[in-house]
Amino acid sequence: MPAPPDTVPLRNPTDAWALVITTVRLGRPWSTRPTDLMAGVWLPAQPSADVHQGDVAVRLHPPANHDPGKTKVEILTATAYGWHNMLTLPSMDARWPHHLAATLVAWMRALADEAERAIGQRLFTSSVGAPPYPDGLDQLIDAGLLAPGDELVWNGHTAIVGHGGALLHGTEPAPVFPTAVSALATRLATPTTVNGWYLWRRARDGRLLADLRAELAIAPLSVQR
Repeated sequence: MPAPPDTVPLRNPTDAWALVITTVRLGRPWSTRPTDLMAGVWLPAQPSADVHQGDVAVRLHPPANHDPGKTKVEILTATAYGWHNMLTLPSMDARWPHHLAATLVAWMRALADEAERAIGQRLFTSSVGAPPYPDGLDQLIDAGLLAPGDELVWNGHTAIVGHGGALLHGTEPAPVFPTAVSALATRLATPTTVNGWYLWRRARDGRLLADLRAELAIAPLSVQR
C-alpha cells in the first residue's frame, strides 16, 4: 500500500480459502495513507489451525447486497482449538486494508507475545504433559524436519533452533535469548509487524518454515529428515 483501488482484492480468488497476513507496516497516523504496507499469502484450502497457531487470516466475501464494489471482511486467528472469527465487517470498500491495518497489527503482535511468554514458561518450568506452545518449532523437531542447532536465516539475520523449539538469537556481548518465530522476526523488522513463518528459511536448503509446516500438516510425526 498505497495501491490503486482496482488492484485491491474484494473477493477471495476461486482457488483460495483465506489470505494469511505476512507483513503490515503502519505509517504516520495523521497521513492520508496510514498504512504503508500490507502483504499476505493466499491459502488454497483451510489448514489445520493447530499447526497454524499464531496466524491471522482474512477472508473476503460478497456483502449482503452483492455490491461488486464492496466486500464483507472476516478476520480469523488460529489457535490450538481451531480457527476463530475475531471480527466481521459487513460492507467495506477497497480501503479495507487501511481501515483494518492497526487491528491486524495488534492481533499479530499479541499472538507473538503470547507465544514468547509460553516458551519462557516451558523453558523454566516442568513441561511434562504441557501442550505445544503456539508459534514454536517443537512439532517440526518431533517430525524430524528441524533439529536443535539448525540455523534459520532471513534478511542477513541468523537464528539457532534451541531445545524445546525456541529460537536463539544474539551473540556476546549481546544476550542470547529464547523466543518464538514471529516474535523474533517482528523484533528484527520493527516498525514492521511480520509473520515469521513466511520469512525464516532453513539455512541448509533454503526452505521456508511455512513450507516445512505445511509438510508437517500433511503427514504429522511421520516425516523423516
